[in-house]
Amino acid sequence: MTEKYEYFKLQFLRIRDRIYARPKLVYTYLMGTLILSFSFPFIQYYFFTPKIQKSFAVPNLYSESDRSKSDLDKQDQLMENVVNELQRYKSKRENGPLTKNDSLRIEYLYNKYQHLKNGH
Repeated sequence: MTEKYEYFKLQFLRIRDRIYARPKLVYTYLMGTLILSFSFPFIQYYFFTPKIQKSFAVPNLYSESDRSKSDLDKQDQLMENVVNELQRYKSKRENGPLTKNDSLRIEYLYNKYQHLKNGH
C-alpha cells in the first residue's frame, strides 16, 4: 500500500515540476482545452440542431372562431347537466338507499365529468 502511495506521490511531484518548468506551455494547453470545451456545444447545436417543436397551440379560451366557442359552450352545458344529475342522486341518497343501477349511473357520470373537465 505504501509503495503505491510513494509511486503516486513521485508521479505527482514530477508533473508538478514539469508544470513549474513550462508555465506558458501549460497555460496554452489549458486555454485551448477551455476554448474547445466551450465552443463544442455551439458547434454541435449548429450542425446537429435538436428536433424541438417551436410552435405552440393557442388555448381554446382565447380563440376567435365561433366553432370553438360553441364547442366550449356545449362542453360547459354537458358538465352542468352531469353536475345537476349528480346532485339529484345525492339528494336521493339522503332520502333513502340507492339501487345498483343508481350506483353504476353515478360512477358513469363521475367518469364523464372527469373526462369533460380534464379534456381526455
